[in-house]
Amino acid sequence: MSTGGHDDGTTLRGLGVSPGIAIGRALVLEGPNIAIFRLDLSSDEAEREVLRFQRAVRRAWRQLRHLRDRVRSEAGEPFARVFEAQILILKDRALLQETTALIRRERANGEWAFHTVVGRYTQVFAQLGDQALRDRGTDIEDVAARVQALLSGSKKRHDLSELMDDVIVVGAALSPSDAAGLNREHVIGLAIDGGGPTSHTAIIASALGIPAVAGLRDASTRVRSGDLLILDGSEGVVLHNPGEEETAAWRELQARKAQRELDLMILRDQPATTREGLRVRLMANVELPEEMLAARRFGAEGVGLYRSEFLYLREAPGLPGEEEHYRTYRELAERALPDEVVIRTLDLGGEKYFSTILEHRETNPVLGLRGIRLCLKHEDLFRTQLRGVFRAAAHGKVRMLFPMVTGIDELRRARAIVEDVRQELLAQHIPCDPDVPLGVMIEVPAAALIADRLAREVDFFSIGTNDLIQYALAIDRGNESVSYLYQPLHPAILHLVRRVVEAAAHRGLRVSVCGEMASNPVTAVVLIGLGITELSMNPAAIPSVKQVIRALSLADARALVEEALRLDSAESIEELAKRKVEALVPRERSPVMEVRP
Repeated sequence: MSTGGHDDGTTLRGLGVSPGIAIGRALVLEGPNIAIFRLDLSSDEAEREVLRFQRAVRRAWRQLRHLRDRVRSEAGEPFARVFEAQILILKDRALLQETTALIRRERANGEWAFHTVVGRYTQVFAQLGDQALRDRGTDIEDVAARVQALLSGSKKRHDLSELMDDVIVVGAALSPSDAAGLNREHVIGLAIDGGGPTSHTAIIASALGIPAVAGLRDASTRVRSGDLLILDGSEGVVLHNPGEEETAAWRELQARKAQRELDLMILRDQPATTREGLRVRLMANVELPEEMLAARRFGAEGVGLYRSEFLYLREAPGLPGEEEHYRTYRELAERALPDEVVIRTLDLGGEKYFSTILEHRETNPVLGLRGIRLCLKHEDLFRTQLRGVFRAAAHGKVRMLFPMVTGIDELRRARAIVEDVRQELLAQHIPCDPDVPLGVMIEVPAAALIADRLAREVDFFSIGTNDLIQYALAIDRGNESVSYLYQPLHPAILHLVRRVVEAAAHRGLRVSVCGEMASNPVTAVVLIGLGITELSMNPAAIPSVKQVIRALSLADARALVEEALRLDSAESIEELAKRKVEALVPRERSPVMEVRP
C-alpha cells in the first residue's frame, strides 16, 4: 500500500449521495483488466464458441442466484432485490440471441461478440435523459463483467467481505456485486467515479448509513490505496491527503454533525409545522418499494413520487406485464400504509431503448415522444400499467400522476382511456379501487400557464421543478457549459409556481412539489412562502427540511417571497433566502468551504 504523496492536498468534487463524514485510508478497487479482442474462427469453431458462451451465461446465472439468496439471508430483501434485475438480464433472449447470432455470422469469439452487443445496450442507457435511468446501466455492465470473467478465467482482485481495517472504498464504479459483499463494519465511506443520487451505490449507501460521494469522474486514478481521505457525503467533496490541521478541523466537524444528526432524528416522529401551526407534509421520492424502509427511518409521510420507469428498465428489452405492475405497486402501497403513494405513469422518452415499440430514433428525446405522449401513442402499454395501478389501489392509498402534460386535449384523451380501463375491470369483477385520484405533473411552462384550466380536469397537481426549470430557462442541466443557468430561484420560476398554486387553490386542489427544490431547506422556505404545503424529496433530506420548517414563521416566509419577487436576479433571491434560513438554523460549515477553493 502506498501511504500518500500522490496528488497531495487536493479536493475532488462530485455529488453527495449519502450524508455523513468519513475520515480514513483509501482502498482503491481494481478491475480484472480483461482485454477484449477479436479472434477469427472457422464455422465449426464458431459453433463450439456458441456453446462455450452459453455455458458461461449459465454459470453466471447460477452465481447470481446464489448471491441473491445469500444476501437475502444475511442483509435482507432490499439488498437481494438488487440482483433480480441482473438475473432477468441474463434470462433475456434478445441479448443472448444477438450474441450467439453475432458469433455465428462473424465467426468470432464469444468475448468480442458479447462485448459488442452489450456495448449497444450500455450506450442506450448512457444517452437516456434521466439520471435515474442512466444509473440502471450499471446492472448491464456488472452482468457483462461477470460473464467476461467466466469466459476468460479472470478473477476479482479485491474482496470487500474480508476487510480487517476501516477503509474508504474508491472505485470507478461500485457494482451491485461489490456492494452486496462489502463488510459493513469496516467500509466507512464510498467514493465512486460514476453514478448519481439514484445509483445502486447511493441506494445501498443510504440504506446502510455509509457516507458516499458519486460522480467524482477520476478519483480511482488520482487516489492510491493507503492515501488519507476525508469524505463529506453531504457536500459531495473528497479531500485527498489533507494536512494535520485540516484533518483535526474535520474531526471536530464530524463530531458536531454526528450530534446534530442525532438531534434531527429526534424530530422524525414530530410534525413539520410552522410556528403558527401550519402543517407541511414531507414525503419521499422512491423508485423501489424497498426504499420505503429508509423513507420511514427519516420520517417520510408516504410517497409523493414513485417513478415507475424502473419496472420497464428491469424488464428490458421487453415490457412488464400487468401482473408485474400489480405486484410492485401493491407492495409499495402496503409498505406505505397508513400513508398514500403517488404513482407517476411511464415517463421514459422515445430513446432507442424502446426500439421494440417505436418506429424511429429521436434526435432530441427530451422534447420528443415521452411521458403521456408516449402512452397515448402506445395505448396498449398505457392500459397495462393502468390496470396494475387500479388493482394495487385496492390494497392501499394510491393516487395516479400523468407526466409531461401540455394541454387539455391530451389530458382528456388520457382520462378517457383511464375511464375505459376502470369500467373494464369492474365488468370483469376484478378487485380494484375504481376511485383513484388523478393528477398532472406541472413540468412544462405551457401547463403552468393554463393551470387554471387543467385544474378543472384533475384532482391534484404535482410540480416537477427539475424539468420546469430546464424547459422554462431553455438549458440542459447535463451541459456543463450552461449548467450555471440552472437557477431554481429565477424570478420566472417563482412566478410560474405562484400561478399554479393560485389555480389549485381556486379549485380546492392539493398541490405538491417533487423536484430538487423541495429537498433544499433554502428553496423549500421559498416554496412554503408561495403557498406549497406538500414537499416530496430524497428521504435523507427530510430531517433538515423539517427542522427549518419547525423554526419558520409562515408570515415571514410570505414576506420573504414578496421581497424576492421584487428582485431582478436569481442570485439576489438566493442570497436573501439563504440569510433567512441561516438565521433560523445556523449551518455547520465544512472546512473545505473555508480552507480550500
